[in-house]
Amino acid sequence: MSEQMDIAYNNYDIIFRNMTAQFKEKVLDFYGIQTAPIVRVEATDLPTIAVNDRRMDFLFLLADGTYLHLEFQTTFNEEDLDRFLQYDVSAYERYKKPIKTVVIYGADVEKVLEQKSYGSVQYEAQAVLMKKYNGDAIIQHLWTKVENGEELTDLDELHLIFLPLMRSSVNRSERTIETVEIAKRIKNEEKQVRLLATIIAVSDKFIDKEYVEKLMEVLSMARVIRMAEERARINESQQAIKKYLSARLGLESKPMQHKVDLITDLYLLHHLLDDLYRAEKKEEMDHLIDIVLEKQKYMG
Repeated sequence: MSEQMDIAYNNYDIIFRNMTAQFKEKVLDFYGIQTAPIVRVEATDLPTIAVNDRRMDFLFLLADGTYLHLEFQTTFNEEDLDRFLQYDVSAYERYKKPIKTVVIYGADVEKVLEQKSYGSVQYEAQAVLMKKYNGDAIIQHLWTKVENGEELTDLDELHLIFLPLMRSSVNRSERTIETVEIAKRIKNEEKQVRLLATIIAVSDKFIDKEYVEKLMEVLSMARVIRMAEERARINESQQAIKKYLSARLGLESKPMQHKVDLITDLYLLHHLLDDLYRAEKKEEMDHLIDIVLEKQKYMG
């Protein structure tokens, strides 16, 4: 991929964690991409490839156990198919599963090659031409929905992600910035961060490097804020449990309170408090806490 993509990969956990959440269980059949639903985004570093550009754009694990290799191109060059074939061979060596390759071409591309023969090897990469999609009409529709406080559908979110590649009256960089501005208006913070991360990853090839860096700062800050808020909720739940134990058992509860400090899963903490309310004896309470600690260990 381009040098710019290093920005995204330096923030791998932010980009790919949010992309997995964004695409999980989605299908891309609206764009003519017929596959099983997406399960997760896979790492795309393939060290066995002996070419200068060592990363495929995206590799998705699908619900049927196969893989979708997705590439984004703003131009067509027959030599790109040679590169994509090398990617697929390397990915197959790693996963030993069928791989379907789809190349999404920007609106400037009108004619492409989908199949290429290498003698006994026949290679196929399905093409999706975004020239067919009216980006101006779609962005107006999305602006209207967001400004009216309406929820975006799964299809709306996919349109938002792919908008910079669609036919448009403005250039791709400007359309990408407009796309980001729509995403920033979404009130649901979790959905907003997911979409921003995915838009950055998909648009990295044709968006200004400094702008990407600023967006990554926004995403990093959003993550820090979410982590701080989650930590505060965990601490609040821990304190509620410890206060209850102290009220019931006094100083005898100190060892159990120390154990509660080790429980950092909010879901487990909430259920533990409910269970402790129903417990009658100290030994039963202590046993409930030990069970939760064991569950957390296996969950981790």
